[in-house]
Amino acid sequence: MNLQAEKLQLIEWLARLQDAEVVQHLLRVKEDNEASAYEAALKPMTKKELVARAEESNQAIAKGEHVDIDDALAELGD
Repeated sequence: MNLQAEKLQLIEWLARLQDAEVVQHLLRVKEDNEASAYEAALKPMTKKELVARAEESNQAIAKGEHVDIDDALAELGD
């Protein structure tokens, strides 16, 4: 059986599934898989990239292109 057919079988089974505990377990598996895929896609920043980012931030701050932390928290309602 090919992968596509197996996935369709799983979809059909899941559509009939009534066990909430199994559904919650499958959701955790899905979330873990998505988190692992996201983490695998991350790449470390080089020192050169980090310094460039810091310099850009400093320039933006010098130009007044920033939001005060208190204003940001107020905007978020915290």
